Amino acid sequence: MVTKDSLTKMIQAANPEKQAQIVGRACLVLFKRQTESERQTNSTNTENSIGFTGSDAKCGSLTAKTFLKHKTLQPWQVERWLKVDSRGTMRIAKYWKQLDQAAREKAAAAT
Repeated sequence: MVTKDSLTKMIQAANPEKQAQIVGRACLVLFKRQTESERQTNSTNTENSIGFTGSDAKCGSLTAKTFLKHKTLQPWQVERWLKVDSRGTMRIAKYWKQLDQAAREKAAAAT
């Protein structure tokens, strides 16, 4: 089960290499939830609360594509997703519900 708090704690406890893996895998999950058109254009053009928000779509898509190609991320990419907003929430943690849903779907498919 993924919660905002559990995701934040997991990231904070990880070393930089592991943080890159966590962020990369999370962005990849979100990227795969984008529509085909959105994946091709690195944008969000359907307001369906699935995948990246409009403000994160380009960076999120490019981060996911980098992770797919290189299996890691550059430090600046990780830093962008770990940046905390005015409410104290990491950028990647705002997607915890989608990440939880994806984890539950994966677990259900494995049984």
